[in-house]
Amino acid sequence: MTLSKNIYTSQTTLKPNPIVMKNIIFLLLLCPIFSAAQSPFIKLDSLEFHKKIDSFIRTTQIQYQEDEKMTDSNYYKFVNPSNEKDFLTVVFERSFEGWNILNLHGSYDSLFKIWKNRFDRSANAENIRYKGFATKGRTRFEKNTENDYWKITSL
Repeated sequence: MTLSKNIYTSQTTLKPNPIVMKNIIFLLLLCPIFSAAQSPFIKLDSLEFHKKIDSFIRTTQIQYQEDEKMTDSNYYKFVNPSNEKDFLTVVFERSFEGWNILNLHGSYDSLFKIWKNRFDRSANAENIRYKGFATKGRTRFEKNTENDYWKITSL
């Protein structure tokens, strides 16, 4: 901004700098993009929500089947029919804005496939297993401290 003085009225006014104004407008236009890019798993409509879950299951390359007796209003549990200890749980919440996937629970091998496919294509399986966690942006892949299962959490 530049300062100018009107000699007839003795008032000082500020003139906006066009370059600064263009930058401000550009940043304001980007704000919706940044807020929408925070998590691909929030504010999903019902169809998007179910497509994401199907995509997770396909990525694991295991024929998980929904365990209807263990499915609740806040989570879906899918079990490997050939190994009942191998499961995938999707924890979610439903709000007036849509469906929000909060986290995934399951075996390391299944969740690592999802992690590598959806979050970090350069992820190293042995490094993550050794460290016990990995982060990418606002998403975390970590070993559950209570048992041998792992979880992916998107903040």
